[in-house]
Amino acid sequence: MTGASYNGYGWADRTAITTAYRRGDAGPGFTFAGKPCGLCGDPERPAGEWHSEDYSRPHSFVAPQSYPICKACHLRLHKRFNRPAAEWELFCRHVDAGGYGREFAVFYPLPQRDALCRRIADGQPVELSRPRDRPPDPAWWRSLTLDPESLEAPWARPRPLRPRPDAEAYRHAIAAAAPTEIERRILCFHAAAPRRTVTMRDVAREILEKSDPRAANLAYGRLARRIGERLNFEPDRRDDGSFFWMSVIAEGWQPPNSSRQRREYELVLIPVLAELFASCCAN
Repeated sequence: MTGASYNGYGWADRTAITTAYRRGDAGPGFTFAGKPCGLCGDPERPAGEWHSEDYSRPHSFVAPQSYPICKACHLRLHKRFNRPAAEWELFCRHVDAGGYGREFAVFYPLPQRDALCRRIADGQPVELSRPRDRPPDPAWWRSLTLDPESLEAPWARPRPLRPRPDAEAYRHAIAAAAPTEIERRILCFHAAAPRRTVTMRDVAREILEKSDPRAANLAYGRLARRIGERLNFEPDRRDDGSFFWMSVIAEGWQPPNSSRQRREYELVLIPVLAELFASCCAN
């Protein structure tokens, strides 16, 4: 996993939280040592093994951002992207039945595992042994995506990479920025988009009824700047040192092209604005 991205965080972001833990940023006396696996419940979890779903700052070392985890569960969790979806489902059912991660390959050798995965993929019932009762803890691993794009896409981040002002600050800044009807429609369109993600071409076509994405870039960028100038928040900077005003309201990324599709730069609306506009635009 060295050098790999996860949940929209690069390797530098992932190593930063490990460094922070080692220097004691988790707080006096906090340790993952001695805690059972936060996925399967195995009490024999290695002391130094733990997992984060959220690497944004400020770092958090408690659920739902970080969990103590055993090595077997940790490996399965990260391998879920390059293995059949049915295999991750089978592993989750094993854990649901009270099995420990280290018991999975023992209970279900490869030939049997493959057969069970085929049954799951075909929608057939599968009976698993129940080695022990499992407490009714929230099964956070059940909500994990299997979409490989989540490894690098900002929409997968539970929080923006950098801390942002709260909803009340944004509400006041937006009111002071006095969005036009078109600008309000742009924000509502962005908030309602799948995964809070749009391209400027999407905005131009759907809201401005134009084909040129530069028109949307100009309109949306002006609104972002007015909001940003009324917030106590410094936007990201471009390589030339100038402000990237859209970073006030969204996180951007360039999805990789494939042999079948050439993709454009995407903007992911930050969650606080998505929630604010999803609710008000529904009225």
